[in-house]
Amino acid sequence: MKAACPHCGKEQDAVREDIGRQVMCSACGETFEIVNPNLVPCPDCFSPISRRAAVCPKCGAVLSKDGVTQPDSADEKVCAVFHPSAINYLGLILLGILTIPLVIGLILLLAVIIVIKCTSYELTTRRIIVRKGLIAKYQDEIWIKDMRAVNLKQGVWQRIFGIGDIEIGTAASAGTEIRIAGISNPSEIVKKINSLRKS
Repeated sequence: MKAACPHCGKEQDAVREDIGRQVMCSACGETFEIVNPNLVPCPDCFSPISRRAAVCPKCGAVLSKDGVTQPDSADEKVCAVFHPSAINYLGLILLGILTIPLVIGLILLLAVIIVIKCTSYELTTRRIIVRKGLIAKYQDEIWIKDMRAVNLKQGVWQRIFGIGDIEIGTAASAGTEIRIAGISNPSEIVKKINSLRKS
């Protein structure tokens, strides 16, 4: 079999017994590990899996022929789309109103509107998708089947105004992987997520 050096790209001959061993490249002299050419990392949990696998045996992600996760969106439905509550930015809004005569207030209020409108949380029957950004876009998603914990956090003021933060962790990470910040009726969203986890 052939093994390509990750440093210079030069291919060299290798035998099955070399898999997992460090070898020296004959072209550039750098050492690298010979990897099994029949294994690729799962795009969801990064476990090594066979190129021929249809499903990752560790996390259950459905794979296409080229090893890309397929969302299986035929039966995926959007349950809710929500944005951070304006109450989450109450301090900035009040400061903006007070400083409107100085023009700074208009900038603050515009910034708050942009943050609220350009941050969305989409809950589907299979995933939670977080989208952020106006010009530079950021998207993160987590599969409901991979969720380890769903935690609701509310400070005193958040409880008074009926908003809160939801923190979601997966088996792949020790901490919080996705944080849904400052949304209205957070306990209802947590109930909905937990019902989807059980279904």
